[in-house]
Amino acid sequence: MKLSELASRLGLELRGNGEVDIFAPAPIEAAIPGTVIFVAAEKYLPALEKTAASCAVVPESFAPRARCATLISSNPYHDFARILEIFFPPYRPAPGIDPSASIAPDAKIGEGASIGAFVSIGSGVTIGRDAVIHPHVTIYPNVTIGDGFVCHSHVSIREGVVIGNRVTLLNGVVIGAEGFGFGEHNGTLFKIPQVGTVIIEDDVEIGANSTVDRATMGATLLHKGVKLDNLVHIGHNCEVGEYSRFAAHVGLAGSVRVGRWCQFGGQSGCADHAKIGDRVMVVAQSGIPHDVDTGSIIGGTPAVDVRHWRRYSAALPRLPELLRRMRALEQQVQELVRETGD
Repeated sequence: MKLSELASRLGLELRGNGEVDIFAPAPIEAAIPGTVIFVAAEKYLPALEKTAASCAVVPESFAPRARCATLISSNPYHDFARILEIFFPPYRPAPGIDPSASIAPDAKIGEGASIGAFVSIGSGVTIGRDAVIHPHVTIYPNVTIGDGFVCHSHVSIREGVVIGNRVTLLNGVVIGAEGFGFGEHNGTLFKIPQVGTVIIEDDVEIGANSTVDRATMGATLLHKGVKLDNLVHIGHNCEVGEYSRFAAHVGLAGSVRVGRWCQFGGQSGCADHAKIGDRVMVVAQSGIPHDVDTGSIIGGTPAVDVRHWRRYSAALPRLPELLRRMRALEQQVQELVRETGD
C-alpha cells in the first residue's frame, strides 16, 4: 500500500513522501526499499541513519536522524505490532461447522463460529460469537466461553470451566485438569478429589502445551490480560493478577497468589501458598520459597533481591581460588602457631 494509506490507517503523522509503496515490515538489519521498520531505542540510531528502508516508525525526537520517511509514534513498538497485523492478518477459517464435529444438541454456539474437523463439544456448553475452534479440540460439558474465542488444535477444556471474551488457547493447552493432590493413609496414597473449577477472564492468552489445573475447591483464577508462554504450569487454586506474564517453563505450585503486572523469567518456579506482590520481576531459573513484596526484583534459588543475587553470581566463579587461598592461609597460621608455641 501507499505509505500515506498506512499512515492514515494507523492514525500517525507522516513526514516524507506518502506516495512510496510499502510492501512489508522488516527488521532493521534486513530492511530494503519498500519496507517499514521501527526504532524505539537510541542504540539503533546509527542503523536508522543508514537504513535502506522506505519508512521508519520512530519517536518524534528520532525523526531528524532518519534517512527515510518517518511515522511519528509515542510507542513505536506498539505501532509496529499494528503494522504486522495489517500486513499479516491472523489465519481465520471461514465460518461454519465441519460435518465431522460432534456437538451436543443442547450446546449453544454463537453466530459467526468456525468449528473444525473432529471437534467435540459436550452437553450444556455455551460459546459466544465469532469463535474459532480448530480441529481436534475437546470441550467437556457445562463449559462457558465468551465472544471472540480462538482455540487451536488438540486443546482440552474440562467440565465446568468458565472462559471470558477474546481468550486465545494455543495448541495442546489443557484447562481444568485435576490438581495434584494426594495424602497418606495406611501405608498408601489416597487421591484428594479436585472438585473446583478454572476461571479465565478476558484477553488472556495461553501458550502451547501449557496447563491450568482446576481447584481442589473454589477456582483457579487467571485475571484479565494474563499472558502465559509455552509449557507453563499453573497449579490448583492459584490466582494470577491482571496482565502478569510468564515465560516458558514457569511453574506455580498450588495456592500461589501472584499480583498484577508481574513478570516471571523462563524456568522460574514458586512454592505453594506463596504470595507475590504487584509488579514483581523474577529472573529466569529462580526458585521462590516465600512471599515477595510488591515491586521486588528477585533472582536465584532461593530467590533474593537481584542485587544480592548478582553479587553471589559474580563471586561463584572465584570460589575455587578463594578456597585455595584460605587453605594456604590456614597452613601459614598453623606453622606460626607451631613456631611460637602459642
